[in-house]
Amino acid sequence: MTRREWARLAAGAALLAAVQSRARTADPTSGGTIRGGPDVERKYRVDAQVLLFSMPLLRRAGVGAATAAWRESSDPDGTTRILEFAAFSLPDRAAGLKRLGFIQERIRLTEAGMAEAIYFGLMTASAEESAEDARKALHPTASQVAYTTVDARIQGNSMETATAHFTAPPEFAAGRRAQLEEMARQALSTVPRQSVGLARGGETPSPFLQALAELLRRPNGGEGPYIYNGRLYRLWLRRAADRKASEYFRAHGLAAGPVVAVAGKLQRASGGKPIDFRLWVEESSPHPVPLRIEYQPKSYLRLEFEAEL
Repeated sequence: MTRREWARLAAGAALLAAVQSRARTADPTSGGTIRGGPDVERKYRVDAQVLLFSMPLLRRAGVGAATAAWRESSDPDGTTRILEFAAFSLPDRAAGLKRLGFIQERIRLTEAGMAEAIYFGLMTASAEESAEDARKALHPTASQVAYTTVDARIQGNSMETATAHFTAPPEFAAGRRAQLEEMARQALSTVPRQSVGLARGGETPSPFLQALAELLRRPNGGEGPYIYNGRLYRLWLRRAADRKASEYFRAHGLAAGPVVAVAGKLQRASGGKPIDFRLWVEESSPHPVPLRIEYQPKSYLRLEFEAEL
């Protein structure tokens, strides 16, 4: 996964609120409803810093918004877990820039581990590689916006995945988000699905949000694999107490106990440049949805996701 792909899919992307309301009731295996389990959701304000030679040059608050959610339901056969992360730019605060994206993972867990995982992602396709490219993308006038969508199922020792591209009018990003998902599903139905064999004898790698969630629940962090689009990656987390953050989030009513800072790194298993990020979570939470996220998708841009009540 390149830095650009990661920026699209995880941190620079966007929330589809209408799609999310559907996800609250979708069971990935039976089509039933998710009831009776924890329902943890956080909303974020997205701030941006423009950097010059890694030094902050300009800061603007509220250029976008985001949501992260963790939902679970248990039955005699196991647990269904839904994990989501999404964000969107606010054009009035982001010089007209329209960016959105959404990723949802639905995982079926049993005593033996992950039995099945389904993930779906939808994001604005952006090709900016430099600050000059980003400047040219401001105040867009194009009649169509390009999107990329991905869909995959992991089960046993195999994975099926598909990626598609489509365009939609700019106003869809602002108020017709459910229709974007419908267009994404239609685009996916027209492309072939690729089958990927996974190594036998070991634990089946999970998708990214599930791998991150499990490592966040470990007292000391650690490392583990995940899979995206048929490729294997490694994820590392390192935790450290953060007294200042603990005081801040408790004072704002967002945490009841100590908060830890989590330094994260991910890298393709075959090698390549690692990508760093930071999270803050409540130390003892069984469902550690981050209180703050910091990520630098470009050399000239740093994004901060700050939880709000």
